[in-house]
Amino acid sequence: MLVLENLISAFSVLRGSKLRTVLTLLGITIGIAGVIAMMSFGAGAEKLMMAEFENIGGPSMFGVYRPGHIRKNNRWQRNTSPHYLDMQDLYDILADCPSVEVATVERSHPIDFKVEGKHRQTYLRATTNEYQAVRRWKTEYGRFLADTDMDFWNKVCVIGAKVWKEQFKGQNPIGKEVRINNRRFTVIGIMESRGDGLERGRSDDNMIFIPITTAQTRFGGRNRVGAIMARAKSIDVVDQALKEVKTVISRNHGGDDTFFRTWNAKKGIESGKRMIFIIESVLVVIASVSLIVAGIGILNIMLVSVTERIPEIGLRKAVGAKSLDIRIQFLTESVILCLIGSLLGIALGAVVGNGFAWIVGKFLDEMSWPAVITLKAVLISVGAGAAVGIFLGHYAASQAAKMTPIDAIRHT
Repeated sequence: MLVLENLISAFSVLRGSKLRTVLTLLGITIGIAGVIAMMSFGAGAEKLMMAEFENIGGPSMFGVYRPGHIRKNNRWQRNTSPHYLDMQDLYDILADCPSVEVATVERSHPIDFKVEGKHRQTYLRATTNEYQAVRRWKTEYGRFLADTDMDFWNKVCVIGAKVWKEQFKGQNPIGKEVRINNRRFTVIGIMESRGDGLERGRSDDNMIFIPITTAQTRFGGRNRVGAIMARAKSIDVVDQALKEVKTVISRNHGGDDTFFRTWNAKKGIESGKRMIFIIESVLVVIASVSLIVAGIGILNIMLVSVTERIPEIGLRKAVGAKSLDIRIQFLTESVILCLIGSLLGIALGAVVGNGFAWIVGKFLDEMSWPAVITLKAVLISVGAGAAVGIFLGHYAASQAAKMTPIDAIRHT
């Protein structure tokens, strides 16, 4: 009953000073909205990063590549090693690495893609038929590269969804002839859309896929490959699988383990999340400045309210109200203000977060940046609002509770 009376009294007081209440709510709303918007931006970045890793095959993916430059003695130097990754490395990895579930190779380079006289600058990705399994990527129409295409160096290609929509205007391209660097190829399939990636101009949907053997014979490079991509049998054995692969490649190239480098999605996800957390924390701290300012405003309002209501405090104490009752009354008003401001701030923060994501997406050329309002962000915001109300309202409540009935009544 006492709680209900305090709530009724608090709403009555807040309603009696509408302008003061609105200005106070505005401060706390803007503060909470800033926190929500920044956390939404950080959560969107994490979602985008995880989507990118899922697009390459998931957290158990890893790869080996030969960089053009390597770091030696704290200096970047040209990679002059005579060794290159090749198809034999792939065969031996599949045979001698028990922790590897599936593996493939790839070579990528820019090409001129021509359809009925219309040119398009895009990227070629030469690979094997296991590429689909490694990337967990299916064809939307037609088929992907097959063993027979590899064995007979067939001049066939699979196109990305963006290439299909823009070059063929959505019409059926299966069986049609195209030109890749002025060489004739036949379209045999269309990949499912993976969306725009983080790397501008290198979206998977903008790729052309051909057999690695065809690329080696038609575009040079002999038996060499640009990179080897593999997926471990589970995320728990990624490190073991990577160790096995490094051992095989080093063995195949006379013990040289310096000409190649490795990467793995698991470590990339951990590093990415750590970086996003740091950036998000900095943004939240900056946004929290307005929340602190709003809290100071609440403290000021509550102190003014105490001064104006000194006669009421004295009268209540004279008829038996305890110091705790007075303290709870003022604390209730402060917490209600902050909680209402928090709810309004969540709604405003969602709008601001979506608007901010839309603007960033426009700057990043067609890439959609998601705005994610998480339960964590909502709970933190409501908790912060309540904490501000309790912490700063407590001082004003204490000032009111310390008054004696005689002093309060005499103040009138």
